[in-house]
Amino acid sequence: KGSRNDWTPLYDWRCSPGAAATPTPKGYYSIKGRGYSFGHGYTCYYWTQFYGDYLFHTILYYPNTFIPMEGTMGVPASQGCVRLEYDNAKWLNQNIPNRTTVYIY
Repeated sequence: KGSRNDWTPLYDWRCSPGAAATPTPKGYYSIKGRGYSFGHGYTCYYWTQFYGDYLFHTILYYPNTFIPMEGTMGVPASQGCVRLEYDNAKWLNQNIPNRTTVYIY
């Protein structure tokens, strides 16, 4: 919440960005799209796109379930997306409007 050089965090969420071999791209981006789920051989829920194929989304679940398949959280682990806990991915997906600036550092 705020404006340039005067930001106040609303939340502090644990996440898992990209692993060393598949890092999350650093820089300024903007929210472009969103959806409920995706995956082949797994399912991720509440995806929110910030750059190309890079998304905020939940951990990986077994296909069409809510049983965690890969639940690593708090350390780099993804293919470049930013994994969030279910409730946080849902909140971001449902509350952050398109064109909102995203800064990955």
